[in-house]
Amino acid sequence: MKQTGWLLDASVNHERRALTLWIKVDGKTQGYTYYKFHPQLFVSTSALDNQDWTEKSLLRSVLTHEDVVKVDIAHKFTRVYDEESSRVLRVYTEVGVQHSVARDLERLPDSIVFHADIDPVQQFFIDSEIFPFGRVVFETNNDVVTHIECIESREDVEYNTPDLEEMGIEVLIDSESLFPQLSDPIHHIEVYNRGQVIRIEHDNELEMLVGLQREVERIDPDVIVTRGGDDHLFRYLSLRSKVNDVALVFSRNGNALHVTEKEPNIFWQYNQIAYRSGNQVMFDGRLHIDRRESLYYSPSGMDGVIEGCRLAFSRPQRVARMSIGSVNAAVQYYAAHQMNILIPPVKRNPEYLKSVNELATIDRGGLIFQPRPGIYENVAEVDFASMYPTLMVTRNISPETICTRTQCPYNYRYCVDIPGLSFRICNRRRGIVSKSLEVVVRKRNKFKELILRGTDTKKYALKQNTLKGVLVSCFGYLGFKNAKFGRVEAHTAVCAFAREVLLRTQEIGEDMGLDTIHGIVDSLWVSSKENLSYKKLQEFCERVSEAVDIDMSLKGIYKWMVVPSSRLHPAIAPLNRYFGVYKNGGIKTRGIETRRRDTCFYVGDCQKEMLKVLARANNKREFIERIPETYAVCQDFVEKLMEGDVDLRDLVLHTRLTRNPDEYRVTSRAAIVARQLVKAGKNLHAGQRVKYVMVDSDSPSPFRRVKALELFDETTKYDPQAYAILCERAFENLIPAQHLNDSLDRSDRRYVTCKLE
Repeated sequence: MKQTGWLLDASVNHERRALTLWIKVDGKTQGYTYYKFHPQLFVSTSALDNQDWTEKSLLRSVLTHEDVVKVDIAHKFTRVYDEESSRVLRVYTEVGVQHSVARDLERLPDSIVFHADIDPVQQFFIDSEIFPFGRVVFETNNDVVTHIECIESREDVEYNTPDLEEMGIEVLIDSESLFPQLSDPIHHIEVYNRGQVIRIEHDNELEMLVGLQREVERIDPDVIVTRGGDDHLFRYLSLRSKVNDVALVFSRNGNALHVTEKEPNIFWQYNQIAYRSGNQVMFDGRLHIDRRESLYYSPSGMDGVIEGCRLAFSRPQRVARMSIGSVNAAVQYYAAHQMNILIPPVKRNPEYLKSVNELATIDRGGLIFQPRPGIYENVAEVDFASMYPTLMVTRNISPETICTRTQCPYNYRYCVDIPGLSFRICNRRRGIVSKSLEVVVRKRNKFKELILRGTDTKKYALKQNTLKGVLVSCFGYLGFKNAKFGRVEAHTAVCAFAREVLLRTQEIGEDMGLDTIHGIVDSLWVSSKENLSYKKLQEFCERVSEAVDIDMSLKGIYKWMVVPSSRLHPAIAPLNRYFGVYKNGGIKTRGIETRRRDTCFYVGDCQKEMLKVLARANNKREFIERIPETYAVCQDFVEKLMEGDVDLRDLVLHTRLTRNPDEYRVTSRAAIVARQLVKAGKNLHAGQRVKYVMVDSDSPSPFRRVKALELFDETTKYDPQAYAILCERAFENLIPAQHLNDSLDRSDRRYVTCKLE
């Protein structure tokens, strides 16, 4: 029987040693068994060249393994640097046992086993060119798929998606303690579906669990959305179901919910410590999305997850929990498959040996034009579209294209010099990293074109934002120590080309009478003594785009732009802090309190009101004239604080723990709050966020200076002086130091001036 439907997911059926394909046809999702796929392992071993072994005897020996289905000889590239393919063993295994087979294959002499750590479902998707949420044509025989193929392309931009039934679950616990325990009973359960809230409440906990199961069966969701499902919700439900001797079933294959607690993962990501639950609760036939653990769902909804699946050829529940680096790795795995390159078990691209002088020359990062604090008029902002990824694609930057030879065997015919570095790029062949990024860059540009045309702008904005995240991280991932296709020299090559691009852009600007007042990585702010016209700026962008082969676009023209002073060194400007008002009235802010995640609502609102006053200025002179009025707004907020008329909820501050609570050696606010919560019975780890209010910042006892949000009671009062300082600081972060004291009467700053000094 031939049918057309949407492939939602695939899972391993260990009993049948097959895959289960979950396909939605005519609004109904069903699992079909698929026997025709067997995961592949590739083994490089000296036994292939050993005279003591014949090829036939070696194959026969491997085939005797009970979990090996088939074995033959294949020709593959075992390294990205290889000029010629190598003979390797290709071993087909039963589904779900490739890890144990790989361990046994490692006993072969001088063996390296490839593809052992690639999920079998991901292998199936890559080998079959099939991805979740794609349209498929398939043939069945008694619920067994005999043939399946995807009728969509991974590179499609305007594609449809299936209608997914979503269901949310929240469980409220009946507990006498501040922090509920697994042993506490359920108070009630709330189920969310199609804008409705279904409250499941009963005197008997068993009846509530049965009611939850009844709602799952009635709604028959494709997606179950939770907050904290991985970390605690399903672990709690698993225990309560055991206590009440009832089976909760969320998977469509009928397996009962069972969650075993695992240690959390704590790791560094983008220069900050991150926390990830050790449990990853995934269902078969249904998708569990944990908003707290999902990189893609929270900002982009299912559109982000769907686009991530098409890129990574991976299960939706895994994609939702992947870091961006993992998505980059998955994209590279698909490119490796296309290029006949094997995925190594560990990174095999060591850094070239360099002298200290070479390191100092090479490792310089991107180019930054240091701004001076001040108020600037007649300023335009321009930036490059995906500058670093585009450089990696257009300059063919990849580990295997880096050439350090002093004498080129091809007479430098394919060589491209890297500005300021001693090594070169070889363009004799396409690099795996540049090839893998091509489709991402191309798709994002097409999404942006659709947005400009006004075609379903919200949906395509979410999709292009998903790709933006991948592209933003691809440069850092290139230099990541564990990236299997990463290399430090390739990373530094990108920086070198980027520096050259910015310098060339500056030269073109100077030729056109434009001065660069600020520049960071891929964005520039230029000014002119004459009025900046849209036509001139468009000409500038076109000339730069043509000269450097990267699209540059005009982001906007400012009425004025402010680069504030550093609080510690007033003559220096922080690189990532600025704000301004476009000629169309739009306000842009970066790095100030309104953009910071650790700012409380009250201080953020204070700065927003101050910005509204400054935004009415049309030029530098009017800006300076409005500084006293702006400070008056600040003082109004301070007066309200001093009167005690501010809701505590608006004063809650946030911070991320940089270490486990017992590892702090100083009494910082984060350390104090963490210890308060641990003492109250909460389990905390590095990477998690804590919330608190400053209650007595001058107290000689550190533990009385702040109070955790969870410990609030009717006696909790905030420290008005401490929050007045934050409001004052929010004001000072808007005004360059040279204009601050000149515009205000020092005696008027009556609340916090002396304390700041």
